[in-house]
Amino acid sequence: MIDMTRRTFLGAAVLIAAMPALAAAEGTGVRIRLQAFLDRTGEARGRFFQSVTDKTGREAAQPSEGIFRFRRPGRFEWTYEKPYRQQIMSDGETLWIYDPDLMQVTVRRLDGAVGSTPAGILFGSSDFEKEWVLTERSEFELEARPKSEGSSFERVVIGFSREGELESMQLVDAFGQTTALRFSDIVREPISAETFDFQVPAGVDIVRDSSAG
Repeated sequence: MIDMTRRTFLGAAVLIAAMPALAAAEGTGVRIRLQAFLDRTGEARGRFFQSVTDKTGREAAQPSEGIFRFRRPGRFEWTYEKPYRQQIMSDGETLWIYDPDLMQVTVRRLDGAVGSTPAGILFGSSDFEKEWVLTERSEFELEARPKSEGSSFERVVIGFSREGELESMQLVDAFGQTTALRFSDIVREPISAETFDFQVPAGVDIVRDSSAG
């Protein structure tokens, strides 16, 4: 499995996946649309397509795709199906990263760190502007830059379609690497909290990561 997945799971994988269809409001900016979405969307599922390029624009990892689902605040699943399988899940307090090929699951505490990551925009509280400076790049794109100097990300760009639906997201890290995400088949529906309680499969090694907690 590629290290990029572990390094940016809160930033790339999970963050964007959380945004289902967003109805456009006539006469409002993309910033207000984002806030409106956060205020009225609690649960959703869908598919994602991901690519990673370095600062020169060259491919830095194989394109990947999979499914996601979430329940705000803090609960989510982000599962890669191709080109390899990997499952990332959180119940709001604990994060599990499961590698079926390695027969290993890495476990760590979230410890309230979501707010200062891109995931905090969608999975944390609605008051995300405490951690991010927002700029409307156009009527379809919103840029978020972290206020914290210790952030691993330089900026996050959220893109909407002309109809007001979430269309794409780009995360640029401190090294100039860009993770691009596209979304499809997004549906709002009730999802129980118990859905995000990860059950470790029999015979799988458990690695407890305390480096971030």
